[in-house]
Amino acid sequence: MFRKQKSTVEADEAAESQDVIPAQDASQAAKGRPTPTRREAELARKQRLSGINANPKLAKREARQRDFEAATERQHGGPVKAFARDYVDSRFRTAEFFIIFAVLLFVVASVPSIALLSVVLWLVMLVAIVIDSVLLIRGLKKEARKRFPNEDLGRVGWYALMRSMQFRKWRMPKPRLKRGEKF
Repeated sequence: MFRKQKSTVEADEAAESQDVIPAQDASQAAKGRPTPTRREAELARKQRLSGINANPKLAKREARQRDFEAATERQHGGPVKAFARDYVDSRFRTAEFFIIFAVLLFVVASVPSIALLSVVLWLVMLVAIVIDSVLLIRGLKKEARKRFPNEDLGRVGWYALMRSMQFRKWRMPKPRLKRGEKF
């Protein structure tokens, strides 16, 4: 009376032989991954809503880096400006030593017996810088016209001139070439 009927027992055995699926955790059954903890879920929700990193210091640092890279790309980007940087960095320029020379001349000018010599040296230095700058701009534009015939050269001469007046170690972006290296 309390036994199973034969037909039900045989149906159960057939169903068991067909359902040989490994047992899964209830939390993974429908979605294939474990349910996140409450802390993980809240953190993910805050990140989705705010669109920023959960760590505010890290988010600010990343934003500053992105802004710096964008500004650097606007100011120093493009193949013509890269060529101008390489052109300037590949050799010595008179203007880059102007600050050192100026400090030395101020010291020399303080001695009354050779003060006139310092004025003459100032004049020589300024003439040398002007000649070197003119040769720099003319040479750069001539070479740039050959390499970039369809590009606007615009103010690339001024860009190169300003770069040549800086100490080599202070130039931004950093020089890619050593002095004397071909570009």
